[in-house]
Amino acid sequence: MENNAIVQPSEEARKIMVIGFGRRLAATIIDGIILFVATFLLTLVVGLIGIFANLYTSRVPIPVNALIAIFGLILSFLYYVVAWSKSGQTIAKSVLGIKVVGADGQPLSVGKAFLRYVGYIISAVLLSLGFLWIAFDKKRQGWHDKIASSYAIDDQADFYSGQKFEFVPADPSPGWLWLAIWFLIAMVAPSALLISLYIMGPVLSQIITDLLVGLR
Repeated sequence: MENNAIVQPSEEARKIMVIGFGRRLAATIIDGIILFVATFLLTLVVGLIGIFANLYTSRVPIPVNALIAIFGLILSFLYYVVAWSKSGQTIAKSVLGIKVVGADGQPLSVGKAFLRYVGYIISAVLLSLGFLWIAFDKKRQGWHDKIASSYAIDDQADFYSGQKFEFVPADPSPGWLWLAIWFLIAMVAPSALLISLYIMGPVLSQIITDLLVGLR
């Protein structure tokens, strides 16, 4: 007896490659440098504005170190949350061909971007273990990715309506060299940040003081 049944072709899920932590590490370092310079410049501008506003009416010293911390936090929040919710790319991620998307392949909502930023802080403060997690996770997600259900993928990846897809790692399990590099950064970065804040404060204070003396 002849079987006339029609066999439907199976729809295989398209594989979307999730970027490993080598490129993501480079992006993190570049973004950190950008934010450091931007914080320095903004704090200097705010300090100068404060001097001009209180030049002849107040002699209260400007808390430069506090300004650096406050404006650094505000800048980093806006930098990351706006970028992730708009295009999924910070400046560094754009340069390195990376974008952040949600589980649906679309840019994160503002709420999800905020959660990812909170997760970023959590991942960083615990000796960057949340970032190191990327190396071992099957879908290359850090803690911040887990919290926001986000993925870092190649910016050339396109998503089509109704298409099935799955996220898979773009790289094999990392070697010990990468782990050693990441661990070194995790240990050094917090100390470097504290030292830079300690150095930046007096430097900015001296610059502002010299300008003040010049104006008088």
